Amino acid sequence: MRLALIVTAAIALATGCASPGMPPGGPTVSAFPRVIASLPETSTVNARPNKVLLRYDDVIGEQANGFDLNRSVLISPWDGLPRVEWKRTGMTIRPHNGWRTNTAYTITVLPGVSDFRGKASPYGYEFRFSTGPAIPKTIVRGVAFDWVQARAIPKATIQAIDPTDSTLVWLTVADSAGRYEIGAMPVGKYIIRAIDEKAPNRVLDSREAWDTATVTVADSARADLYVFIHDTLPIRITELRLNDSVTINLTLDKPLKPGVAIPVSAARVVMSDSTEVPIASLRTARQEQAERARTDSIARAKDTTAVKRDTSTTPRRSIDPNRRRDTVPVIPPPVAKREAPATELVIHVSTPLKPGSTYRVTLKELRNLLGVPGTATHLLIVPKPTPVDSTRNGLPGARRPGGRDSTGRPITPGDSVKPAPAPAKPPARPPR
Repeated sequence: MRLALIVTAAIALATGCASPGMPPGGPTVSAFPRVIASLPETSTVNARPNKVLLRYDDVIGEQANGFDLNRSVLISPWDGLPRVEWKRTGMTIRPHNGWRTNTAYTITVLPGVSDFRGKASPYGYEFRFSTGPAIPKTIVRGVAFDWVQARAIPKATIQAIDPTDSTLVWLTVADSAGRYEIGAMPVGKYIIRAIDEKAPNRVLDSREAWDTATVTVADSARADLYVFIHDTLPIRITELRLNDSVTINLTLDKPLKPGVAIPVSAARVVMSDSTEVPIASLRTARQEQAERARTDSIARAKDTTAVKRDTSTTPRRSIDPNRRRDTVPVIPPPVAKREAPATELVIHVSTPLKPGSTYRVTLKELRNLLGVPGTATHLLIVPKPTPVDSTRNGLPGARRPGGRDSTGRPITPGDSVKPAPAPAKPPARPPR
């Protein structure tokens, strides 16, 4: 009897293993993986975790955004890359050097965690807990801007550094519009730093653009950061362009420090025979554009032939009243309040530059964004005018370049002269 029961159980087990069924992890309930549970739960205090567990509603991939999972997980305060283990339908998370006592932690999973089909989640996930009795309600908000390009930096790395303890670094990542929020720090003074990272190691490397601001956090604070490369080399001229016979455009390899005026005496234009050309003005490209706009507005005001638009008639509707309007509010992108530094200058000379001559352009008192002074020099060669081939002008049947022949085809220099075809004669009528 006992042998019969053992055989029956073995057959049932083999049949159950061979029968098709739902794979482990349960059915997919969404188009991409979503977090359904965490341990400890968010807002937990006096937690004593060995590992933090995140559970998803589907099987997730062992990589995210082309990297290991630890590259997509942030632990704030940050002490290095966290130790993340893949658990099929979830992951376990530990800090690099273990959990601190009496510390509030923020765990952030960046967008990009995918399911086993490769469908990545477009959203991140964030929760907080504390190994102490409370979670501070402090928060710092702001925007990370590229100062030179005057635009927001998406995915910039944001750090909040305690100046009294450099081992305490709170960390977050800005969104696609450069906006960030970093919080759960104790009340005090912090150095907020934004980094435009080339490699996402969450550490400031050489030649990476960054900026800092010092804030005192009592409950909430704001700090907009204007990131730039902190280069100690002086400014150099990379290109000279001749706009016309009296205007020279200069392109610099580094931006100029704002608020530092460059006098006309700082520029020199000298001919190859040491003859100095007098300079009428020296402006940045933005100042030159503003001056041209002012001149054009004065000219338009003096022009009495301009046609005024008739405003007595009702303007025509440009929006279809039957068209369904989008009621979703559109959040405008952030705008930098600090003016972008100049990287181009414009020199106006008092006398026209001679064609075929070489000039040496020198600029002194140029200061980069760190205030390092320098002198830049570059050669300018004024091209000679292109000679016009006048040997064909005046000849019988010659055509001038730029015209059109009798068929309407554009004529270019070197075209052979062909007489226009004679009109066809109508056929003769047969005699009646």
